[in-house]
This record gives sequence, C-alpha cells and structure tokens, in this order.
Amino acid sequence: MTDLTLANGNVRLAASVDGPMDAVPVLFLHGASVSRDTWDETRQRLIDRYCVWTLDFRGHGHSDRAPNYDLAGYISDAETALAAIGRPAIVVGHSLGACVAGVLSQTNPNIRAVFLEDPPWFLGRLEEWSNSIFSKLFSLLLLRLTKWQQEPPPFTTYVEFLSNGPDRLGGVVKDHISARHLLSHASAIQRVDPRCLRDDCLKEALSSISTERPFLCPAKLVRGEERFGGAFSDEHAGSLLATNPHLEVVQYKQCGHHPHRMLGFEQRFFDDLEDFIAKT
Repeated sequence: MTDLTLANGNVRLAASVDGPMDAVPVLFLHGASVSRDTWDETRQRLIDRYCVWTLDFRGHGHSDRAPNYDLAGYISDAETALAAIGRPAIVVGHSLGACVAGVLSQTNPNIRAVFLEDPPWFLGRLEEWSNSIFSKLFSLLLLRLTKWQQEPPPFTTYVEFLSNGPDRLGGVVKDHISARHLLSHASAIQRVDPRCLRDDCLKEALSSISTERPFLCPAKLVRGEERFGGAFSDEHAGSLLATNPHLEVVQYKQCGHHPHRMLGFEQRFFDDLEDFIAKT
C-alpha cells in the first residue's frame, strides 16, 4: 500500500492506493467520524484484482481540517481523488461516503458504478434527522471530543468509550464490531475535527442531497434494519426505487448501520461487493 497526499485547493487530503495500477480502479469513501483505514479488510480482499483507492475526507484521518464541512466540500474531496485516478472508477461508500457516492453518480461521467452501504440519503428531510438515532449519537460524541481535545486522555479512553456503549443488537458494541475496527475508529475520533460532527453541519450536508435525481450508472445498496441503527428505512427504499427502478436494494436482517465492520456481516458484505464489482 502506498500513501499519497492530494491537493484540493488549500486542503491537503490523505489517500492510499494498492493493487495493480492498470486494473479497474475502486474508490472507497468512509462515513463521518471514521477514516480510510476502516476499509483495510475490504482492501485486502480486492488488491489482487483491482486498483484500490481509499481517501480521508477533509477534517478526518490524516487530511487537513477545512473552513467548512458542507456536502459540496466532501464531493470536491472525492472528485479530487477521482482526478488523481484519472479514469472511470467504481465508487464504494458507507454512510456519508455513500451519500457522496450517490450524488457523484447523478452527475459525474467518471463513475462506472456505485455500491452504497446504508446511506442516510433521506435524513436531511424535515424532522427525519432530529428524530433519528444519529443526531443523538453525534451530539454525544461531539460533547466528549470537545472536552478530550482540550484535555487529551489516554488512548484507551477512546477505545473503551467506543467499545463499551450499549448496542441495539444487545450487549455492547465490542460484541458486534471487531477489535481492529474499534481501534481504527478510536484513532479516527482522536484526530477528527469536532466541527465535522456538529448537528447543523451534518443536517445541512444531508439536506443538500437532490434525492429526486436518478443515478446515471449501475448501483447497488445494502442496508441494515432501522430498529438496529440502520439509516435507510423501508420507506426510504420505496422512495429511492421510485426514482431508480433498476437499483438493487438488499437488506441484511438483524444488522445495524455498518455491516462492513460487523463480525456477523462482514463476509456477506465482502461477497455482495465482490459480486457487484465483477458484474460491472
């Protein structure tokens, strides 16, 4: 794996590339509060056949902090990575990254296909964001990070905070997410710009999505269940399919918001992703 620095105006973005440079490129986009190494396991599965790119959005991971965190800024970060790739790519995104991938697929001719993991595609609608679990979770995280960045605690504090919280699937988070992913997330929240996670920033970013515009390339969406923390509901599926009748939507039962990180679902996620990429 090779690490790169990409310039999006005055914002320096951290990226990585691995696999044969002449193979089909696949760009991975992470969600809010995590970073590009959330895709490490997925990358390892693909690098023998594909050129795998991962990107840290502005304010996340090893990328620079930025003056603003609107949707247009995140889209421009992804477009900077696509320009570095230099040819049409498959884009895979989780959560915020899935929203960026979806918007790119509405307009950008350099998108071969998109694979969307539980996007909060409709949470920018009036009342949907404030009624969702995500508004509450990010408010709690922002409160902790604001304090911890003023008075940095031991790294284990971040790990324990993420590991021992209650999970809607039962038990605590570490019962469902691997230790490697929890370390990755702890590292990410230690470095993230807390302003990324402000309620107004997240809601404004999601409300900027043109949910009525169709995807212009092949697309597949995998989702969890709303009752277990999924961001994409049955109602959302109906609305998106009305605009995109050829979209494939697959629900993972007994699954939350991030199947690629979940012990019981990462293999299924890998299989669905590999099958989709091979077909496109």
